[in-house]
Amino acid sequence: MAQVPKALTLVRQRAPKTPGKAANNSPIARVLVDTGVFHLDQEFDFLVPEELSETAKPGVSVRVQFNGRKCDGYIVGRANSSAHIGRMQFLDKVNNETPLLTANILNLSRTVARKYASNVMDVLRFALPVAINSTKEASCAFSDAKPISNEVVKYYPESYFNSLSSGESSHVIWSPLPATEPFELMAEFCKIRSGNILILVPDSKSVDRCLQAFLTSGIGKNICTWSSELTKSQRYSNYLEILNGKVQIVIGVRGAVFLPIQSLSLIIVWDEGNDNYSEIRSPGWHAREVAIERTKQEGCSLILGSFSPSLITTKYLVAGWLKPLNPHREIFKEYSPKFIGISELSAPDQRGRISTKAWKTIQRGLQTGPVLIQVPLRGYIRSLICQKCANHARCQCGGTLVIASVNKNIICGLCGVFQSDWQCTFCAGRTFRHSGIGDERTLEEIGKAFPGTPIRNSNQGSMILDEIAESCIVLSTPGSEPRAKKGYAAIVFLDSRIFLERASINAEEQARLNWFSVSALAAKNAEVFLDVVGSDPNFQALLRWDPWHAASRDLLERTALHLPPHFKAVSVIGPHADLHNMSVEFSRKYLVSSLQPTDDIYLSKIILRGTDHQSQELVEDLLNYCRIRSAHGLTALKVRVDPIEL
Repeated sequence: MAQVPKALTLVRQRAPKTPGKAANNSPIARVLVDTGVFHLDQEFDFLVPEELSETAKPGVSVRVQFNGRKCDGYIVGRANSSAHIGRMQFLDKVNNETPLLTANILNLSRTVARKYASNVMDVLRFALPVAINSTKEASCAFSDAKPISNEVVKYYPESYFNSLSSGESSHVIWSPLPATEPFELMAEFCKIRSGNILILVPDSKSVDRCLQAFLTSGIGKNICTWSSELTKSQRYSNYLEILNGKVQIVIGVRGAVFLPIQSLSLIIVWDEGNDNYSEIRSPGWHAREVAIERTKQEGCSLILGSFSPSLITTKYLVAGWLKPLNPHREIFKEYSPKFIGISELSAPDQRGRISTKAWKTIQRGLQTGPVLIQVPLRGYIRSLICQKCANHARCQCGGTLVIASVNKNIICGLCGVFQSDWQCTFCAGRTFRHSGIGDERTLEEIGKAFPGTPIRNSNQGSMILDEIAESCIVLSTPGSEPRAKKGYAAIVFLDSRIFLERASINAEEQARLNWFSVSALAAKNAEVFLDVVGSDPNFQALLRWDPWHAASRDLLERTALHLPPHFKAVSVIGPHADLHNMSVEFSRKYLVSSLQPTDDIYLSKIILRGTDHQSQELVEDLLNYCRIRSAHGLTALKVRVDPIEL
């Protein structure tokens, strides 16, 4: 049987678009194109059609033909001539007629890209919102103006408020009093300072709390918020309001540092050492550092606030770029709580996970108000160790064995397989004991010890957002502690050693920040118990309420050990052979660590370090190295400048 031939399929082809006439005035548009290619981080010239001449303004988003494909970009300028030789492409279309990219934000993005070994378009993805057609009404708030509260500002130097009022540019690190609301003093700063103000806080919960404090204090200015809780439409509407100069105060999370606030007068970064300010996505910028760069570019004032300063901020303070803004030492003694630690580990009343001292602290606190108990881990039992040899109990896949719930079922924390007949691979033991106890197990223990007492649990999964007014026990994990209306009558820290024993050079710094910040939630002269030895230098800093001395000590130790922030550090992840060749090349000028394993068996990691004088040179050398690799079509390396953990 003869085979019937298939019918021919016609291929529809579109004729190439005939180029139109170029614009009469400034026919050349300089476009920053999102090519997706690392080494093509530059502006390209395109012709502007006459029909797009009115809308193709600097700052608008456009579509262009680049290397045979459609790419988006932003016009950064118009010109009458071009240095380009050869045929020049026309702009395809204008995506959005509203110029979203301002000159200040472009310059800031270029500075950030250079600081973090990246290209400009990777930074602009965080700076510019997604443009949409339908917008909602901007979520702005306004309150009636009220006079300055002398009760809030009386403990601070009057000279600083005079400089704020006169419009002088100053850079300070501010440490508020414990048992006070820091947002109330921030509101007074905003009353005194004229001009537009940007306020950065670590999370959405803090945005709402700060806004409420500002409205209660009576700022008398238009306030706009910026957080992940906003929809795309709300974010775009708020962005346009800020761009048009209708907003005087912006309260937002880390991404708000790029907002196009006109005539910026003051930037306040609260809790500047919080990890939430570090962007986990490439290029890994830190909002505090971006705020500092923006302060230098726009000449505005800067306030970095925290109950315990980070080491980077301490370095700026030692260098003289930041000045301290603190009440007198005698005032701290009046407001700080009474701290209790472990004086002798062998004493009967100080042994065990929850010692007798901790129980008595809770009992005394419940007589006058709410009590806060902080545990560092979530869940039930986070890890098990062999009773015989003390090695961690692990599954065949390598995952740590955990008890996930009150059902006492042992499962693998990695693959989730139920473990019914576990045996230690080191000593063949079959018994184990609990190592990492989470908040759910602690909740059981506290509930049995205090029957009839209300207990509330707050963690990242179910956070308590309202203020605690009644006498109860609040069990919390780090970062989810609710505030008490009149301050906590007692605070107890359990398993504090977990903070200090983390495999990170920032372990003590983060432990201090957590202890000082949470202790500041206590009422005046309340009791705070930590299950650490009283001779620990971080506990001694709490006793004196003096985080500066401890931070300065750590900074000196880092200097002697050639560690950040005294030394610039960059982590690089890539294929083994490529990193080996890179380490050989960079070791001629910088300190290079040996190859370290990663979660991916095909990739390794190295740490590059350079002195303060070499810091920018190291980043530029690394940037050029990555551009050369990109131009040769090699695998891209994952670069992280100033990683928060090493």
